[in-house]
Amino acid sequence: MYRIGAPFSASEKDSLQELGIDYLQMDWTVSQLQDAIELDSLQAGVLQPNFFEEDEDMAATALSRGGWVGITSTEHYWNKKIGNVLLDQDPTTSWVWPALAAESFDLSSTYRSRGVLLVLGGRFLVREVRFRPAPDRPDHFFERFKIGVKDEGFDTFRIPWFPTLIEVKENTSPDVRVILDPPITTEAIQLEIIRDTPKEIGIADLEIYGGGFVGAAAYESDVIDLENLASFGEIHWSGRQDFLARVDIRTRTGTDPQPEILWKAREEQQDSVKFLQGGGTLNFTEYKRQYGKISEFLKPVNIENWASPDTENWSFFSSPYDFLDSGIRVVSEGPKQFIQIRADFTSTVTDGGKIDYIQFKASVPPSVRRLVGEIFPTKTTLGEPTSFTYYITPTIRSGDLSFDGLEISTPSGVQAVDSLRIGGIDQREFSSTIDSDGSGFELMLPRELTTADSGTLIEVVFRAPVLREVGTRFEGRVFHSDHPHEVRQEIVSGDANQDVESDQLTVTTSLSNTLLYAPKVSPNPFTPNADGINDVVNISYKLLRVISAVPISVEVFDLSGRLIKTLYSGVDPLGEYE
Repeated sequence: MYRIGAPFSASEKDSLQELGIDYLQMDWTVSQLQDAIELDSLQAGVLQPNFFEEDEDMAATALSRGGWVGITSTEHYWNKKIGNVLLDQDPTTSWVWPALAAESFDLSSTYRSRGVLLVLGGRFLVREVRFRPAPDRPDHFFERFKIGVKDEGFDTFRIPWFPTLIEVKENTSPDVRVILDPPITTEAIQLEIIRDTPKEIGIADLEIYGGGFVGAAAYESDVIDLENLASFGEIHWSGRQDFLARVDIRTRTGTDPQPEILWKAREEQQDSVKFLQGGGTLNFTEYKRQYGKISEFLKPVNIENWASPDTENWSFFSSPYDFLDSGIRVVSEGPKQFIQIRADFTSTVTDGGKIDYIQFKASVPPSVRRLVGEIFPTKTTLGEPTSFTYYITPTIRSGDLSFDGLEISTPSGVQAVDSLRIGGIDQREFSSTIDSDGSGFELMLPRELTTADSGTLIEVVFRAPVLREVGTRFEGRVFHSDHPHEVRQEIVSGDANQDVESDQLTVTTSLSNTLLYAPKVSPNPFTPNADGINDVVNISYKLLRVISAVPISVEVFDLSGRLIKTLYSGVDPLGEYE
């Protein structure tokens, strides 16, 4: 069991040890991406988006988060040393722009403006900007200023251009309070001071107020090395998702420690090559920091081209897991040696979310080295029971746990499991158990497979209907009955049988215009008059095509159309009902 976040409790550790399950604890702070994540909570073991109270000055703690404040000099470079006086909480210390000689003051000069740039050390919701001169020098106020924000990457060495959000041309107040309506989510704020008179001006305090959650935040764990191929089981989490917020957890898996192809600029050749070709081992966060120092003409035009997904060795991030359904199986492909977890927070000002921990189960190494399967036929008639053959070819190496059982999901129900063949030989001594809800079955092989069975074709024949026309996937997994706590290894679609042109585990059907298929009333007519003949009626039907549960009711009317009885009312997914 692998867990990121809040540590295992003593009772959880005892329970895992009793079951013979190893566990590994990881910390939230070991990550490749922390975008607008609250660092104080992170240190405390909780993952949540940035949040500030309405009366809390975000600028006061910017330096502790890795932010900074700088003021431009005449050479148009940031001077961070003198900028810190704006955040020191001491109103008597200030930056002063000396007066200019009246005869030399030129309104057309490019040197009549100065910039103050505050990098907040994260992305936050900003509602209000406040600034003022020293209390004993109210005359230091400046008449004209602009406020700009930029919620994108920018060059922090030279002065970036920030789009102007607010411009004030005739200010007369020393204590300035600027309300941003609507509030802005940003990581940096630029205050541009523009001289309209040659008088001495200055600023002692700069304050930023927000109040609420940042609109969007993201977290990516470091790449987790499982040290061998692994089959993935269930993924669990604990946390909170407020009513108007979303917390999306995703996973991706790979075969090497770097999900992105990082590009390294070569100044001598004036080109870029894959960073790892030069032996680089930086994670993505450190890579981006170093990449930011490279001359602009060597960088790709688009910032997203600094790195590109390694689609050859890594899957894409999965669709988000349902936050209310903790305990679902990891959907990213396995067996794989590396896994990465991502969490995205979408919040309103008042509603957010948090995650205490995310944990997943993995068997290292998996039951077998490789497990390929396909089904035939891949097309059938909607709602009609069909005889399917499920082909499986395992690759078993010395030391593999192997398996003696398999499970196959049948989302539309199953009627019977008819036969089993191993290596083309019919097996009579097998047993099968159909799930009580008809959603699948388990089949026990007559023996455990060994390395001698590596590459041997296994064929399972069963009968089942398909009730969805867009495609029904018959997922399969194998397991060992002597090791019930190991993860059941998923069968991966591929060419398991060269004589069958399928290479997939999904079955499609012909299009249909009906949602209710083959409704039956038996006997018909029925006569409930207690004479023992046709007193009991059986009503059955198949619900087709729907992709989620829908309202269903079964009602009885007399010949005049009067409702006699509601036999059933509920919300059901597709399936057979009786």
